[in-house]
Amino acid sequence: MNEPRLKTILEGFRERRILVIGDFYLDAYWLIDKTRSTLSLETPWHTNPVVNQRYSPGAAGTVTNNLKALKVGEVYTLGVIGEDGFGATLLDRLKANGCITDFMIQSPDRVTPTYLKPIHQGYEGIQTEGSRFDIENLSSMHADIENQVIQALHNCVPMVEGIIVGDQMPIDDWGVVTARVREEICRLALEFPDKVFYADSRTRIGKYQNVIIKPNRFEAKRALEPDWSGEDIDLEEAKRCALRLSAQTHKTVYVTVGERGILICHEGQIEHLPGIELDGETDPVGAGDSVSSGIVPTLCGVSPEERRDAQIYVEAAHLGNLIASITVTKIGTTGTASHKEVIERLRSR
Repeated sequence: MNEPRLKTILEGFRERRILVIGDFYLDAYWLIDKTRSTLSLETPWHTNPVVNQRYSPGAAGTVTNNLKALKVGEVYTLGVIGEDGFGATLLDRLKANGCITDFMIQSPDRVTPTYLKPIHQGYEGIQTEGSRFDIENLSSMHADIENQVIQALHNCVPMVEGIIVGDQMPIDDWGVVTARVREEICRLALEFPDKVFYADSRTRIGKYQNVIIKPNRFEAKRALEPDWSGEDIDLEEAKRCALRLSAQTHKTVYVTVGERGILICHEGQIEHLPGIELDGETDPVGAGDSVSSGIVPTLCGVSPEERRDAQIYVEAAHLGNLIASITVTKIGTTGTASHKEVIERLRSR
């Protein structure tokens, strides 16, 4: 990919319309100044004085952060959250990022999934992240909420060019993308073949049909062999997994292979796009979401006829690679990338 082509693709992002459906979490960072800690009068414990708070959308919300940082024109969100304070904060943060939250569903029977991350600070500003507090739903969604999700899908899909599924919850049917919702997504992918349907799922990626999927190499292996318990997967085995998953889903498959880059399997052919070498410390959290934020709007920017060409999928992966190579360098936060940063990354290669 050369610079003029990259600029053309990025400029086209402003015209894209994308729906992100799935498990929206709130990432909450609480800075605790331990130098201010005192012994509680009521308990034998020292206090944890919170001196600063920072909130951002996480999980499926991380994808929206990336899309909006890349100036994607319209980003719709569809998830289920609670009627609680964290839910109000999550909606506020999504709106502040420029997302359209009309399809978000709030229910008094659900909690807003939240990752509370305490950052402990000592003398001379030394900081370390403490053990995370997780707030999650501990039961499946009621059928009436599932019905609302499916109805919202029917209402929103005709309005957009691309649909990104963020299937985060590891336990079946406890998250937004239940079996019924997943089946409807796969059915809609057949009903709207000109739209880009794309799924990312930690534990159920092999259950998607007629949808582009993006597992990492471990998720791809476990989708095919649930009892696999190895420690690593070499490139050749990852390629075999990609081929099998593509035959199973009837669509293009991307398999991320860490610092080795991305595999693209399109119509039985494998292409390996190497990773981008980086100096210094990196943090892989959110890298997969960064890749997705490059792939989907790129594919949405070409015609269905052009999507028959394997090279457009490689081009989309190239952009995803560039974006991820930027976000992983942003330590202590789930980073995003701007147009300027992506162009500069291409120039530096």
